[in-house]
Amino acid sequence: MRQRRLAAILAGAVAMATAPAHGHAGFLLPILDRSESSGEVILTASFSDRFPQPEIALHSDAWSIITPSGTRTTYDAIASDEAKSVLRARLGDTGTYRLSSGERLGRKGLATRIGGRLVRVGRDGMAQDELNADAELFTAQTATVADVYLARGAAGAGFPDTRIARLAIRPGDNPARLGTGESLSMRILFDDEPLAGKSVTVFTPGGTRKEGLPETSRMTDHSGSLVLTPAKPGAHLVMVRHLAMAPAGAQTDVRSYTTTLTVIVAE
Repeated sequence: MRQRRLAAILAGAVAMATAPAHGHAGFLLPILDRSESSGEVILTASFSDRFPQPEIALHSDAWSIITPSGTRTTYDAIASDEAKSVLRARLGDTGTYRLSSGERLGRKGLATRIGGRLVRVGRDGMAQDELNADAELFTAQTATVADVYLARGAAGAGFPDTRIARLAIRPGDNPARLGTGESLSMRILFDDEPLAGKSVTVFTPGGTRKEGLPETSRMTDHSGSLVLTPAKPGAHLVMVRHLAMAPAGAQTDVRSYTTTLTVIVAE
């Protein structure tokens, strides 16, 4: 019965945006939030160039929920079609929860180093035939984390900030139940160190979905910090990308990290 109900919700989930994009991003998006009554929440997980419209299902072997007390649990049920995964959870205790994809390792490819900086090669990076004959090539793999924070009862000031992956968007304020015109501070960290002067993409309701434009581009300050002050209600997506040498024992030389945070802004 539970699986049939989840399948019905999956079949009936409605896309919410139509703007074109170039920034292929993974994200979690709440589509049902009964946290104030039964505690039930349902989310979609997808990769898309048109956030929040789902395009390709996001799958993970590391789905995680971090409870207000900091313990780690998982979702009650998961179902998928080609465009999205649908996840159901029940929030028990009052407080703020971090719902996450966990770190998901994805497709493999190549990278090179130009002027001391790692650059992706092929598909969404530099074309391989544009490289010098003596260019150094590295194997690479994507690593994706998608997060959203939801609260049951009063959100309060506290929220779980357990480290999940190397590249992190760490809120300084509680991201749950942010209101229009209110400010959310955050820091961009890699291996717990701030990324200063780092480009961050922010997609807003009704805005463009192209990375690299003034409308979507933000920059962290010297401490890796930035502030989001939404002018409109609805689903916002904060996204940061970073290439780095992979940790010891990885299957590739380089990892291409992408971390996103969905922020639901109330009127």
